[in-house]
Amino acid sequence: MSTFNNNRYPYLEEEYAGLLKQLPQNTSAAQMMVLDVACGMGTISLAIQNKGYTVWGIDENREAASIAAGRIARVINADLTNLSEIGRHLGERKFDFIIFSHIIEHLYDPLATINCYLPFLKDTGRLIVSVPNVAVWSNRIKLLFGNFTYTDTGIMDRTHIRFFTLRSATALLRASGCSIVAVDYTPYFTRALLPLIKRMFHLDSSIRYNDRRKILDSRAYRWYMRYIYPVEYCVGYLRKPLFAYDFIIVAKKERT
Repeated sequence: MSTFNNNRYPYLEEEYAGLLKQLPQNTSAAQMMVLDVACGMGTISLAIQNKGYTVWGIDENREAASIAAGRIARVINADLTNLSEIGRHLGERKFDFIIFSHIIEHLYDPLATINCYLPFLKDTGRLIVSVPNVAVWSNRIKLLFGNFTYTDTGIMDRTHIRFFTLRSATALLRASGCSIVAVDYTPYFTRALLPLIKRMFHLDSSIRYNDRRKILDSRAYRWYMRYIYPVEYCVGYLRKPLFAYDFIIVAKKERT
């Protein structure tokens, strides 16, 4: 997701490893379609496309959508909740995967929105939803001392309208008529130091769109993903509700 207000803190570009691994490399000759709802600048979309998929994105921010349009097959620059406009663009297309990555927490009625997109998912397709974990260890400590403070980005992003735990997120998808296929997560250890890391990379509210990959493209990040991230993932796996930054939930439509 990119931004709901051009004056607020600009998000960095991120590739969520837990989400990406839910889409296997497409080695078949058949075209497989992915719809990335609130695709932002298309960072995740591009990584998915590089795995052999045809990716369409939706984002309401014109500048972000323009960048994404240069990366993936097609981008619809529209409010994702404007279903009449979205429907005109999508037509009768059915997608193999529909992705809601870090967006439903920004919606007043996430259940209604998900239900509106499910008709565009193939019967054999998969819905992938990732949401921040409000019950992460750092928030539990803060709440213990009566601290519930919003921030510019992250789990306590000041634009979040809904807050989710693993239980409430899976309950939401079941309420939409889906069954849960898999659950994964992103560990929250080194990531808890992200405000400090941003300062080290000189990333603040003035950064330009084309500078937002500074961390993602750095040698330090590649080293972290190769050597540190796997250790963090294993350490936190057995207590995901406590150590997860976010949850990645894969669901499928129940047959009727």
